[in-house]
Amino acid sequence: MAITFLTIVFCIPAAAREITVDDNGSDADYILIQEAVNSSSSGDTIIVYPGFYNESLDIVIDNISVLSESEHPEDTAVRAFNISANNTTVNGFRINEELILRGHKSDFWYDNIANCTVKNNILESGIVAGSGRCYNSSIEKNVILNSGIHVYDIDEPSDFLISDNLVVNGDIIASHVYSNCILLNNSLLNGGIGVSECYGCNILNNYISNGTFNGYGIVFTESSNEVQNNTIINCTYGVFLGWLTGNNEFYNNTLTSNGHGIYAGESGGNVFSNNTISKNNIGISFEGHPSDNLITGNRIELNRQYGIYVKLIPYGIHEEPYNGTLQIYNNIFNNNISFFNDTGNYTDNYYAVIPVNNGAGVNSIELNTTKTPGPNILGGGPYLGGNYWAKPDGTGFSQNCNDWNGDGIGDSVYTVNAYDIDCLPLVSTSEQDQPVFPVADFSSNVTGGYVPFSVLFTDDSQNSTSRVWDFDNDGVIDSTDKTAVYVYPVSGAYTVNLTVNNANGTSSKLYPITASDRPQYTLTEAQITTNKSNQTSPAIYGDNIVFFDDRGGYYNIYVYNLSTSRESQITFNETYYNTATGPAIYGDRIVWQEYRSTIPGVWDKADIHMYNLSTSTEIQITDSGQAFCPDIYGDRIVWKDIRNGKADIYMYDLSTSKETRITTNESYQGDPSIYGDKVVWQDSRNGDGYNPADIYMYDLSTSREIQITHDDSDQYSPAIYGDSIVWADWRNRGWDIYMYNISTSRETRITIDKGSQEYPAIYGDKIAWVDSRNNNPDIYLYDLSTHVETRITSNNSVQLNPAIYGDRIVWTDWRNEYKQNDHLYVTNKDIYMCTVSEVEPSLKAPVADFSANTTSGNSPLKVLFTDRSTEEPVYWLWDFGDGIHSRHALNATHTFTKPGKYDVSLTVTNENGSNTKTIPEYITVSAENHI
Repeated sequence: MAITFLTIVFCIPAAAREITVDDNGSDADYILIQEAVNSSSSGDTIIVYPGFYNESLDIVIDNISVLSESEHPEDTAVRAFNISANNTTVNGFRINEELILRGHKSDFWYDNIANCTVKNNILESGIVAGSGRCYNSSIEKNVILNSGIHVYDIDEPSDFLISDNLVVNGDIIASHVYSNCILLNNSLLNGGIGVSECYGCNILNNYISNGTFNGYGIVFTESSNEVQNNTIINCTYGVFLGWLTGNNEFYNNTLTSNGHGIYAGESGGNVFSNNTISKNNIGISFEGHPSDNLITGNRIELNRQYGIYVKLIPYGIHEEPYNGTLQIYNNIFNNNISFFNDTGNYTDNYYAVIPVNNGAGVNSIELNTTKTPGPNILGGGPYLGGNYWAKPDGTGFSQNCNDWNGDGIGDSVYTVNAYDIDCLPLVSTSEQDQPVFPVADFSSNVTGGYVPFSVLFTDDSQNSTSRVWDFDNDGVIDSTDKTAVYVYPVSGAYTVNLTVNNANGTSSKLYPITASDRPQYTLTEAQITTNKSNQTSPAIYGDNIVFFDDRGGYYNIYVYNLSTSRESQITFNETYYNTATGPAIYGDRIVWQEYRSTIPGVWDKADIHMYNLSTSTEIQITDSGQAFCPDIYGDRIVWKDIRNGKADIYMYDLSTSKETRITTNESYQGDPSIYGDKVVWQDSRNGDGYNPADIYMYDLSTSREIQITHDDSDQYSPAIYGDSIVWADWRNRGWDIYMYNISTSRETRITIDKGSQEYPAIYGDKIAWVDSRNNNPDIYLYDLSTHVETRITSNNSVQLNPAIYGDRIVWTDWRNEYKQNDHLYVTNKDIYMCTVSEVEPSLKAPVADFSANTTSGNSPLKVLFTDRSTEEPVYWLWDFGDGIHSRHALNATHTFTKPGKYDVSLTVTNENGSNTKTIPEYITVSAENHI
């Protein structure tokens, strides 16, 4: 019996203890918290009395609690906590340094920990939980100052709760979380929530204002989660859905007073329902190629610029075609402009929309669902259909549309723009005393052609009593006829506007017309590389084209000589090249950035190298190990170097073997280009971090630095030739090509298309760039001497990395991708070249000239004007100086009814251009003589 008793006593664990700590030397068990932790056992509770404990605590024993005695974190401070044990609770402290929640480090990874609680603390440097896979834990009711909460690498099913925290000047970040992570009832002041590669997170009932992450309230990348009942205000982007983010659900959120309420780029399969999106600059933006998104049941009201903004043009390289539908129905819109489709081009305040269609798929927009019985968002019904289109001043379509059968659906469709129509708009007008409104509609015989371009328009409107046409969107009435012919003498994208009227109101319809210049060049395209591997990032000088080539399993430098048709391999290293930064060439010298290894298998040293084609020798230019993005002109090589901790521009002179540091500013400088004595680069000294960047120039002959751009938006990718500097510019809320002339100090906008134009190259009067206006990246050319823009590539694949020398343009081309194993497409990038040669026109541009049968007399004075122009014009426009114009007439008769002196002008056009002659005060009209 005694043996049995002893056995029982041996198996009973020690009772949990309460251990006290007080740094004031009282009767507590310990003065230091770490001593108490080291002496504790599983189940113990450590009570810490008020004081400042300058300790970095390591919690390595499972199942203990460390609690402040006062439960007031203001009076009990600890320097740091490192928690690497299960079932740990930390409650009631002011913690100076970052609290780390992470398991012990094994040989290759951290151990798992679980069931930890961090609660009711003031954390001055935030919390990091992860890498050791911290499961089933919670971070609750803490105050986090000037930092945030970062949870990452939780890849097994578990619960992780972040709730009721106040975060001031910080963020909550979850990355690589594949569990039930709940972000609940948190308040973030000057902060935001960032979610990256997370699936199954629930973001509920949070309050976010003045977001960080460049102004983001909630930002997702590669994530699928649920977002409900959050309030987001005063952010640049309330919700930002980034790369590969899809299948998220957004319900009952309030987004107000933000730049963009919601921004969706490369994001599809999302549902936005029952949200209130108001008083933002733009309510919802869809840009890039978002597909299969649903917007229903939302109130999108009083947004300053647009309710919904759509620009379905890709910004990157996408292997898959456009597909899916952006479906928008059963929403209340109440904005001055509720829906704006900017997929095409602006023309003044109107726009011409080009549908997104890349041949393999279409990304369509639907502004209504099938007419279905059931209550709609207006609270009644009896049908679901389209959207309710209101305006704050009461002039919205749904506020004034007839509904004679009382089904809550308008009796006419709502033409939002030239391509987007709500066929079932919701209305709330009662059947009694409904006025009959006009409905504008028209057709044209053609929609595009070469100038001078003649179009026949026909009015097909209903319930109208009068009409006015504005064919070229200049605000001037061109015709009031039911059918009318208009000639477009100058190339451009025009929007035709027909406005019809009756006693109850007006209605307008817009439609795009494109007039084009006839081709001015002969384009001869040649495929330079045919190897079934990747060739990319070409540069050209004279007859030599240099590029990266990975045919041997590693990228190396190759050169192709156009005069000999001979290809040569320059480098033979099994090393690493950054193909985003291609080689540069000047004369016989090729420079490039190359990573080499000081540790086997680790490409940790980036330097600039040069190869001389004449001597077949290679030399290393830099030894900093942190040199990137080289360019060369003559004996001078420039590059970006981060040896000083910040990116600076450096130069090496081959003739003197001297290295010079060009920039000493503490901000970021990069992407240099050199021509003669002038070096240009992008510089972030006037921004925050890396953005926005300006273009700067340094004159080596005068040692003078000049700021070229002063706009608040981003400018990047500069190139220089002679006195001309070109770059990509974001100031118009889309990438455009701009140019600055050093000798005249004049800046010029080169591109005006609303697609993305980037990565310019310049040689002489010709500028080449990558252009997205055709829904895939193409190469375009602009001639500064003729002001003519030419599309160089028309292939539906991707073309990138243009370089230009003389009349030759080279680029990287993806058109030769090939199919392998019946389903896997293999990238096969090649180098292509286009030779641009001018066409000698069969006719010259016309020269305007005219005469009149009389030039003076009493009113009314009738004058016959006779055309005497040369070079066979086909279009004539007379301006008589009294506000009257005559179009299409070879000769014109006009009656001047008021006394005065009148300037008369004639503009004539043929396929090669136009010319205008003006004779000041050509006609003098005197008052009628009553004798």
